[in-house]
Amino acid sequence: MSRRVILSALFGFLFSIGLGSSGALAAELRVGHSSLPKPLGNPLSDTSHSGGFNFLTVYDQLTYVGSDGPGAGLAVSWRNTAPTTWEFKLRPGVKFHDGKPFEASDIADLINWLNTEEGAAKGRSTLSNTRNIKSARAIDAMTVELTTKRPDPLVPATVGIIRVLNMKHFVDVGNDGYGRAPIGTGPFKAENWTGDRIDLVAFKDGWRPPKLDRITIRSLPELASRVQAFQSDQIDLAFGLVADSRAAVESAGGKLHVSSEPRVLLLMAFQNDPAHAVNDLRVRKALNYAVNKEAYIETLMGGLTVAAGQPGAKGVTGYDPSIKPYPYDLDRAKALLSEAGHGSGLKLIAEVVANVSEMRDVYQQVSVDVARIGVDLEVREITLPDLIARLRDTSKFGEATMFSFGFNSTPTMDIMRSINAQHSCKSFTKWICFPEIEETIAAANSEFDPAKRRELLAKIAAFYHDQVPGIFLHEPVLVDAVKNRVKNYNPVNYVINWHEVTM
Repeated sequence: MSRRVILSALFGFLFSIGLGSSGALAAELRVGHSSLPKPLGNPLSDTSHSGGFNFLTVYDQLTYVGSDGPGAGLAVSWRNTAPTTWEFKLRPGVKFHDGKPFEASDIADLINWLNTEEGAAKGRSTLSNTRNIKSARAIDAMTVELTTKRPDPLVPATVGIIRVLNMKHFVDVGNDGYGRAPIGTGPFKAENWTGDRIDLVAFKDGWRPPKLDRITIRSLPELASRVQAFQSDQIDLAFGLVADSRAAVESAGGKLHVSSEPRVLLLMAFQNDPAHAVNDLRVRKALNYAVNKEAYIETLMGGLTVAAGQPGAKGVTGYDPSIKPYPYDLDRAKALLSEAGHGSGLKLIAEVVANVSEMRDVYQQVSVDVARIGVDLEVREITLPDLIARLRDTSKFGEATMFSFGFNSTPTMDIMRSINAQHSCKSFTKWICFPEIEETIAAANSEFDPAKRRELLAKIAAFYHDQVPGIFLHEPVLVDAVKNRVKNYNPVNYVINWHEVTM
């Protein structure tokens, strides 16, 4: 056979499998996720990190926040022009998936809509994070001014929660219609978005054109189903695995990818209700000394994380390495409980979300540990929607005096994000209120000098450690299964670098 015939046959084969003249196979990443967003492709009412994994394929943010502070996204620079105004310069030349140019009016119109009665109801999740931003105006096509209700040094980080919509399209199709037909400026366009599956194709004309050609995200709610799909090569990336999955993942040509979360997990207590035993600081401290966190982290979580003892995780602004978690000390725990008048025993009820078996085991171990000091902790499992409903109306907790929750510093990577939103006297929820620290909280919220603000945050972190608003547990981590053929996967602060991932 001649060399020409061989080359001709080889070219025909390569063309038939997809190389053709482009010189590369079509690269598709197949993803298994525990849950897809209920509002489909509309990100305004779902700011969870789980939802963000999906949304940030299609949408960009104004800023992206890491451990060193906010960095450029669709906003390239910003400055504080007056105590309550911020000016953002936007990235020029950016287009939405339908070809419309991205402009300052898209930001101004969205923020002003969120501050209407309709926006407050339909964009509640986004507004809960941006509620200090009261209005916006477009100065010119690439400059937007934000006005806040009070001086706020965290605005450049806070706007990182906003996934930028095409407001012309939003007006045309409405809030619900946007979920079915999402349009962003992100690296991928949505071809199909349902409650079970998302089909995405590369947006090659974007400002961050991706390396992949397609992404398919499937809803696989059960951990076992995600592991099995990974083992049978139906997916290349599985979210939300546990340390025990390592052997199955590695035998299927993959590895566990562990990344830190800007979050601290607790069994939160109704600290400020005198009717509850956990209102007594001695009881809360006793519970903390009774839990052997290092032991369960090693045995149940494969040693992948560390114990917590303050309202921020490592890498978060306000985290103080000198503050140590409460040590395991049964004698001290028993003495405190007896001093509080519960030496003969105490009954508590905790409602928890345990969407992976690992966390179910953790909560059960906590129950076993506190039983050693005479505390009967009944753990009742609820769903995430149940928990959300209770957080919005705490009367729905009924007789429960503790619940699974935590201090979440996303998107700002700052301890005040969570304290302001949920864990202080002025938050919309009322399970924690320490009036004696409110003046320091107010000062931290209005202090623009970084050094002075760090001093205030250190006082706040130490205070919350000393007052123990619940049982401090650990700093959660993201554990994902990634095929060895998938490269450059590197989530930071719940943001996946979709545009850089390759196969």
